[in-house]
Formats: sequence, structure tokens, C-alpha cells
Amino acid sequence: MSFGDGQSRLFLEPLAGKTAAFRLADRPSNIKFASAILKLLGGSRRGYHILDLDAFYSSNLQTLATASSQESLSSTELTIPEPGSDVDGVLSDLFLAGHDKPLLIDSVNTLYQLISSRNPRAATRKFTFFVSALSGWARSNGGPALASIYDRRPEYYRKPSRSLADAFDVSVSVSTKDHGLAFKCERGTAWRSGTFFLASDGR
Repeated sequence: MSFGDGQSRLFLEPLAGKTAAFRLADRPSNIKFASAILKLLGGSRRGYHILDLDAFYSSNLQTLATASSQESLSSTELTIPEPGSDVDGVLSDLFLAGHDKPLLIDSVNTLYQLISSRNPRAATRKFTFFVSALSGWARSNGGPALASIYDRRPEYYRKPSRSLADAFDVSVSVSTKDHGLAFKCERGTAWRSGTFFLASDGR
């Protein structure tokens, strides 16, 4: 995939000022998503900040490096928390940084696990508070704040079954196709039709 500034704007501008959780089926689908999203962020020429909680981006950096231009990579920040580090401090640093670059979080599942590790009873409250603060950051700085999440819901579920993605302004399902990636808004609004298709040839 190769995306220029026009394609990047079409994808990213409807997400400006919002938090968006991208629901993925598994790790292979995350590789395809990560490659595409880095090219889109690189095409915007703004740089971006990655909170790499799973060390997913760092461990696949050689594969994913081809997704971004050298100019974009030079203005990219990658945060990998040390094992056992205080996640509250890591999250606070995000908001204190004062940057307006798009933020990419991988993954929401690990974020929730880290938040719940010290006080499981307060996990949902703290997670909701963080996502709410993240939404405020995105509105103030233009964001967007994008997050990957491995969807643990069954394919067929009855409401009020909820996913962690439901805490975000926009929840997007990601489907891998033979010729690209298909995005569909499940909650919130983005893109005119609520859907977006990224062809593997960048069109």
C-alpha cells in the first residue's frame, strides 16, 4: 500500500478531535492494519506518537518501517513502558507532553490489563476516566487518538454486551480483504458513509 496526502486526509480528517478504537480479529490482521495506518499517518506529514504497550510496533519495526517516509519517521515518537512501570505515570505523561500529533495506542486490551493489575476493582472506572481524558485531549489538540483492540466479543452477541471499544468516541470494525482493508463504524461517526476502504494499491 502507498498512500499520498489526499488519501491520508480523506481517512484522518473525519477522525480529527476524536478517539477511535479499531477492532481487530487477531495479530495477523493487526500487522496489516499497522502497515496501513502508518502509511496514512506518514502521508499526512505531521508525524505521530505511538504508545506501544504490547511492544508490537517495536518488535515489527523492520517490517513496518517501509510504511513511513524518512521525514515522517524522524518526527515519530515511540513510547514503550518498562516492565512493571507505573502505567498511571505513563498515561499522565501523554497529556502533559502538549503535542498535537496523532496518537496511536496498541493495544486497548493491554492498557486495560495494566490499569487493572494493581486494583482490579477500580479497573473499569480508571479505564473509563482515561478514555474520557483522552477524548478531551483529542478535542483540544485535534488528535486524533487511534487505538487497536483485539475484539473478544462473540460474533453474535446480545446487548448490553459491551466491548472496551465502546468507551471510545468511534468504534470501527476492521476486515481484511483480498485487495485491502475495509473499515466500518459500529459506534459514532466517521467518513460520509460510515465506511472506508483502503485498496492495497493505495487507491
